[in-house]
Amino acid sequence: MEETKSYWKLIGWLKKQKKISVVIFYEEIPVNGVLELEAVDEAHRQIIWKVDPKLLPVLKYERVLFFKKDEEIFTLSVISYDDKEIATTFPEIATEPKLNRSYVRVKVPPEDDIKIMIENKELKVEDISEAGIGISGKKGEIAHLQVGKEYEFLLRLKNEIMKLKGIVVHKETDRAGLKITDISLKDQDKIARYIMNRQREIARKIFMFKA
Repeated sequence: MEETKSYWKLIGWLKKQKKISVVIFYEEIPVNGVLELEAVDEAHRQIIWKVDPKLLPVLKYERVLFFKKDEEIFTLSVISYDDKEIATTFPEIATEPKLNRSYVRVKVPPEDDIKIMIENKELKVEDISEAGIGISGKKGEIAHLQVGKEYEFLLRLKNEIMKLKGIVVHKETDRAGLKITDISLKDQDKIARYIMNRQREIARKIFMFKA
C-alpha cells in the first residue's frame, strides 16, 4: 500500500514538474535532453511527452531514458515516437543506475577486438572505463568466476598487453563485470586515451545521425 502511494506520488510530481531532464545512452555515452509532459494515460500506464530534437537521432538505436528525482534514478521505456511526441511507459526504478557512474564508460566495437585473458580463458571486452571492464563469453566460459573474488588478468588493448587485477562485482550467464583494483599509472593512461578516442568516435556518429 505504501509503495503504491509512493508510486502515484511520483506520477503527481511529474505532472507538477511539466518538464524533466533526461539522459539516453548511446554506446554508453550520455546524451542529455528535456522532455515536456503533454498527457498522462493512467488507464494504459503511458505518458506522452513533447520530443526534444536532440534525442531523436539516438532513439533510433536506444529506447530507455533515465531521469533523477532526489537521489533516486528512474527509467522511462520508449513505446513509440515521431518528430513531435514520445510515448513512454510509466517510470520504473533503474536496475542499472548509469547516472551515478563516477567514470565514463564506452562500448567496445567489434572491430577493436579487445580481449582479456583470465584463468586461462580469453574473453571478449564489451565495455570499459578507467575503473572497470564488462566482459562476455560463450555459455560456461565465465561460470568459474566468483563474485567478490579478486583475479589477475591480462588485458589486450589494441597492440598493448597490460597486467591488471580486478574483483568480479557482478555475473550473469554469459556476462560479468570487473572492478579494477590494481593498475599502473602508465596502463591507466592508455585506457584513458582509448576511452577519450572512443568518445570522439561516438560523438562523430551522433553528429552524423543529425545530418
